[in-house]
Amino acid sequence: MFTRPRPPVWLWFNLLSLDAPLIALVWQDFLARCYPTALQATGRGVLGLTVWAIYLADRLLDVRQPGCAPQSIRHKFYQQHRTFAQALLFVVVCVDLLVASRWLRPAVFDNGLLVTAGVVAYLGVFPLTRWGATAWKKPLAAFLFTAGTFLIAWTGAGQPARQLAWPAAAFCALCLGNLLMIGRWSQAATPQSHNISHAWIWLLFLAVCLAGVRSSTWFAAIVFSTAGLFALARWGRRISGDARCVLADALLLTPLLFR
Repeated sequence: MFTRPRPPVWLWFNLLSLDAPLIALVWQDFLARCYPTALQATGRGVLGLTVWAIYLADRLLDVRQPGCAPQSIRHKFYQQHRTFAQALLFVVVCVDLLVASRWLRPAVFDNGLLVTAGVVAYLGVFPLTRWGATAWKKPLAAFLFTAGTFLIAWTGAGQPARQLAWPAAAFCALCLGNLLMIGRWSQAATPQSHNISHAWIWLLFLAVCLAGVRSSTWFAAIVFSTAGLFALARWGRRISGDARCVLADALLLTPLLFR
């Protein structure tokens, strides 16, 4: 009797889409320490649940057609365990809505509605139309991820554009580089795709190093992450694509080095 091989243990955190919520929470906490912000447990919980729900929904939408060919082990997982993922998504969304509607600060809740509208448009436009493979998908995903991570700090800042615009732009660039690299590695990579990946990471490395001249702990963490992504792109070809994707996300946890 044929049995499907089980994914390795180190990949389960990624398969369950828990890596993105963890990254968002780590950077949200780091932001509150670098640019002092009143960060409550409710705000942390809503961010983690919301990001988790978005990633679950996005992957389910990617495999919504019964005959679609999965591009990566993550897509295969969601295709094979669609019912479980749908039930998990339902529970996460219900808990998220309950916490947000009852305990989230009104100002944060109101601003969160704007981000929610962008997420709904993202989930509706790209997966359900022919625009899914356009060049706009990953930049918009990076922007929305940044908006959610910065939501509470932006709401509480006296002059948010002046205080947080550059930190947000640098973080968004880091997220974009991460998404572009993972997108390439999740597919059957060709020599041309490797070159494109390296071109993006070179440009990102230069931009973030320039931003790091600002002598801020925030920018230092971004430079550390970018340097790690660059090294992974440059010398990590002998590592499997799945392992590189996991390492690319792990390299975004550099704020833990600055505690």
